Amino acid sequence: MPMSDLYDRRFVAPIDPLILQLREEIHTQPYNKIIWRKVRYLCTKDYLYFPHLLIQDLVWDGIYIFTEPFLTRWPFNKLRERALETTMKHIHYEDKTSQCINMASVEKDPNGDYFKKHLARLPDYIWIGEDRIKKQTVGGQMWDTSLGLEALLACKLTDEIGHTHERA
Repeated sequence: MPMSDLYDRRFVAPIDPLILQLREEIHTQPYNKIIWRKVRYLCTKDYLYFPHLLIQDLVWDGIYIFTEPFLTRWPFNKLRERALETTMKHIHYEDKTSQCINMASVEKDPNGDYFKKHLARLPDYIWIGEDRIKKQTVGGQMWDTSLGLEALLACKLTDEIGHTHERA
């Protein structure tokens, strides 16, 4: 849900050295040379539960090519705005039901109340246990592990998490 909000707003993070380094590490070719419509359906076999049929890819491409321009113009953009409002209601509902113990803190307005509530609950979400760093899982383990590890590295906790970092 939060990703749909970011997509609709065409959010682009400021390009800094970290972003450039991540682009270099993640992609197999230079980022500025990637033709995104050609790599749209590339996926590791581990995450591809069912192979895509050619007709399925053609339908998805057709929907994207023909509907995207319409959904950004009046009156269809009003439908999109209502969908985004509903998305935010769902996100806030999740915050309330989980008592702000989830990954969603990276998806909030940094000046907003929800973001502050997530920060206050961070020790309940991730902590240093007797044997290792622990966290309350609410999503995919690979996603959680990579985001959590990046956060710890950004906090310069490498001395405390050296062994865990090696295992990750």
